[in-house]
Amino acid sequence: MNLMPYEEAVARVLSLVKPLAPERVTIADAVGRAVTASIPARATLPPWDNSAMDGYALQAVDSAPGTVLRIVETIFAGMTPKVTLTRGTCARIMTGAPLPPGADAIVMQERTRPVPDANVEILEAVREGHFVRRAGEDVKAGDELLPAGGIIGLAEAGALWAQGYTHVDVFRRPTVAIAASGDELCDVSSPQAGKLIDTNSPLLEVAVRQCGGVASRLGIAADRLESLKATFAPGLASDVLITIAGASVGERDFTKDALTELGVDMNFWKLAIKPGKPLAVGTRGNTLVFGLPGNPVSAMVTFELIVKPALRALQGLPAVTDVQVGILTHDFKKSAGLRHFVRATATMSGQRLNVTALPNQSSGSLTSARGATHLISIAPDVTSLSAGSEVDVIPLR
Repeated sequence: MNLMPYEEAVARVLSLVKPLAPERVTIADAVGRAVTASIPARATLPPWDNSAMDGYALQAVDSAPGTVLRIVETIFAGMTPKVTLTRGTCARIMTGAPLPPGADAIVMQERTRPVPDANVEILEAVREGHFVRRAGEDVKAGDELLPAGGIIGLAEAGALWAQGYTHVDVFRRPTVAIAASGDELCDVSSPQAGKLIDTNSPLLEVAVRQCGGVASRLGIAADRLESLKATFAPGLASDVLITIAGASVGERDFTKDALTELGVDMNFWKLAIKPGKPLAVGTRGNTLVFGLPGNPVSAMVTFELIVKPALRALQGLPAVTDVQVGILTHDFKKSAGLRHFVRATATMSGQRLNVTALPNQSSGSLTSARGATHLISIAPDVTSLSAGSEVDVIPLR
């Protein structure tokens, strides 16, 4: 069987994905998510010209150094000015307060000196518009606050609240069912002598939540076809089903058979990557199915490379993390034939990203991934790299 190249696998998976239906949520719950439609500004902000500083509102022509002006009003934020300024007058004004009629500039408080009889001396000349925030400088009514597909961050949330929005329509979070398999496994809540604790299920549950998904665990299936089918079946009602282990070619690797008998159409099986070669992807109806390898690091890496882009695309989010360019700090060798994704640490030195592979690359050892900040992507035909070589790296967030 020909192994599928990594790039083609990602493209295939994303071709199977359509963003989920909209749901209306509070602005707070929408942070980090993508809106389904363009959102317009309801109001012009700021609604009036206002002061950017504590100081004095005046006419700029009255700001020659040494000019003494009469203070006719004090304006705090939230107040409405009552006096129209004329030549020779000014108003004490606080940050955010509306500019009084007749004023066209602000002199900051530190550039003035009080003089007797409610007067102030100007110490610095200013031009028209100095320290004035114009009406609509932030946004005008009818402007687009967010485009369709725009992601709500903290600033966007603040802008929406400022416009009086309390709820927005975003793409629904995907439901993701996770099923492990293996006679050798037990759950961490009930350790059993002679068995290994299943770490993949809770690890992937957390990973799904970090991607914005709603995760549920189906338990651990035995290495028998009927047990696998019974465990997997409820997960086919979710948006995504992730199975773990049993997708290789061992005598008890029945995951692919179980999924096929449950009506899953297998899109592809086996990737030309290391770790993570025994990976299967299929669909049943609107449910996307991933059969991940059982080795813990292989499961983590294939989730990062293949599953995570799909979960993000389901939510209308950018699917693939931008690849960075790093500088390898040491010589590195590998065999030809597969694209290797090497766990590594990376540190910035000036404008240079220095990348160092972790010493242990065993896919069965979770400690081999501890401390990894990036994956180095090394092409199938490359067998050796020298220190100082440029390499593609994928950040692990």
